[in-house]
Amino acid sequence: MLHSEYVKAAQRAIAHVQSTVRYRGLNTGGGWIRHPFESNQKIVARIFNVVESRSRSAARTEGGLDRELYIDEMARAGELSNTGNCSELSAIAFRYLESREVFPIEYFTVMRGHWDHAFVVLNRDASIPVKDFASWSYQAVVCDPLYDRAADAGHLATWYPRMFPMQDQDMFWRIEP
Repeated sequence: MLHSEYVKAAQRAIAHVQSTVRYRGLNTGGGWIRHPFESNQKIVARIFNVVESRSRSAARTEGGLDRELYIDEMARAGELSNTGNCSELSAIAFRYLESREVFPIEYFTVMRGHWDHAFVVLNRDASIPVKDFASWSYQAVVCDPLYDRAADAGHLATWYPRMFPMQDQDMFWRIEP
């Protein structure tokens, strides 16, 4: 695929998330501004989502957290509750891209103290360590359905400066062709 095709695939994934989950990002101000006359529905959806996501994220195997199962469970929690934050929305986008055979794709979870975020990266060269962001970010594409962002991964440095420096463990799960 060409770089522009990865950007278009990321945009389609975001559109899919928008059409699948009505109350996106209820942990952000923007999430509460959308659909202003549906506050009661948002509160119910958010409570259901928190309960559902926490119970589903506890999905473990004997060897620890099953990462692929975690992504499946977060996607299901977002779809069932009709809401989601970055983890659920990115999981839905990840599974959408996978179903359309857009590879390689990666689910990122970045945790920095009191700040964390999840998003999807397409077309990152796996031979380059995640921590070498400058070397891989130009060719890779970020898909961030929480904030409706699809662009060169280099934008992450501007959008989320708190996540830097990147760490190898930030890449949570990868699927290749």
